[in-house]
Amino acid sequence: MEKKNWKTYLYRTVMGIVFVILLVYALTLIYPFLWTFINSLKDNAEFYDDSFGLPKTWRFSNYIEIMDYLRVAKSNPLYYASFLEMFFNSIWYTAGVAGLGVLSSAMVGYALAKYTFPGRNLLYAIAIFVMLIPIVGSLPALYRFIYNAGLNNSPLYLVTATGGLGFNFIILFGFFRNVSWSYAEAAFVDGASNWTVFLRIMLPQAMSSIFSLIIIASIGAWNDYLSPLMFLPDFPTVTSGLFSFSVAGAVRSKPLYFAGILVSMLPIFLLFVIFQNSIMDNVVAGGLKG
Repeated sequence: MEKKNWKTYLYRTVMGIVFVILLVYALTLIYPFLWTFINSLKDNAEFYDDSFGLPKTWRFSNYIEIMDYLRVAKSNPLYYASFLEMFFNSIWYTAGVAGLGVLSSAMVGYALAKYTFPGRNLLYAIAIFVMLIPIVGSLPALYRFIYNAGLNNSPLYLVTATGGLGFNFIILFGFFRNVSWSYAEAAFVDGASNWTVFLRIMLPQAMSSIFSLIIIASIGAWNDYLSPLMFLPDFPTVTSGLFSFSVAGAVRSKPLYFAGILVSMLPIFLLFVIFQNSIMDNVVAGGLKG
């Protein structure tokens, strides 16, 4: 009986230590956001006077003032992009990169998983090899290609998201490999074309995985500041715009800048909170299930 009590005491002690460690870790993650929010409600003088205290006057109007304050110069310095324009650019950029990227990966993954043709294994090997190349190593070639193709500084830049390879391809290739081909055979007997089988039979079965991949890709695209900074100077997103704003030394009011940062985080934070169960339900041992 005493041995059992000793084991129970040891278990509770270990779990208590683990809880404290995780609690401290959670606080280190929450504190920066809380500090930023509190300081976003101050005026500039109060921020520099006491950046760790509560605001004397809670200036929620700062979140309205950022619409005029956070402006970024375009390629022609006579023209500026307002915060609302940057927000709109983030929406179409994120939707385009995530949607086109996942859809093209679904097409390539399905073709390589279900059809036999010369060069199939080579294409799969290339897809794996490309994932091993560091982004820094491929960036010069990508930069030259985009400018030579005339895709820079235009919404047509989204065409580059249709490569069909990468992480999304690996996940969807594995999914389609495990889908029974009997569905397609039955459809072919009824006179369905290859596109009909893909769009009306195979793609709907993969919608749960595709939906999760689109959410994950949207988070990455929304937070991407380097690509819009290099290739879309006249279409700055909120992330690239805030980066340019800070680098240019135009931050005259830290509270307004903090307010802009929090507003830029809000859409993707809400997206994750709303759909986190969909993401977690489709993630098993590092892969997505259908």
